[in-house]
Amino acid sequence: MPYTLVTPHYPPVCRPVLLLPTILGRVLDQKLAEWQGFQLCEPELLSSSEHAARLQRSEVLEECEQGGQRCYTLQSVERVMKQGTHCVLPLGLDCVRRLHRAEIFPIIIFIGHSKCRARKLKSKVQRQGWSEEQLLECSRSEESLLDKLPCLYRSVSPDSWYDKTTLLTTLRSIIWEEQKKIVWVEPDLW
Repeated sequence: MPYTLVTPHYPPVCRPVLLLPTILGRVLDQKLAEWQGFQLCEPELLSSSEHAARLQRSEVLEECEQGGQRCYTLQSVERVMKQGTHCVLPLGLDCVRRLHRAEIFPIIIFIGHSKCRARKLKSKVQRQGWSEEQLLECSRSEESLLDKLPCLYRSVSPDSWYDKTTLLTTLRSIIWEEQKKIVWVEPDLW
């Protein structure tokens, strides 16, 4: 692996949390947010002019629906962080660079799974309107993008969990470990 220039960042007490693959993250986000010290990031309803202004300033992290006025913003993440709580991000990988530009460094966790582990979460994934195959495809496509991130991420091996409860417990301990670390970030070349 080639060497790259990185800079250390010492993040505040509670960094936001991004769970991947996105489909599995959407299933687990709400459960994680129910634990003390975690809160789900809520989208904001913006007027057309405010939406355009925030979009121009790169403050919009992700839109809820195409062409709609509800979106996740930097301000909604900062609001949760100011409460001393981990902000659980129901977003995709695209938000990472925007967060970094605002000096917000999320804890990124990729949950590895096998067909066997995917079956354990099958009913929960189907309740969200996705299939087991879509989950596996999303996992493969996002895993290939992780190495392009300007920072490190943490992986959870499929052997370390066997149901949703043990997975959430494992995630919580990983978050506490990652929170204590220095974040090393590549310079933004965009």
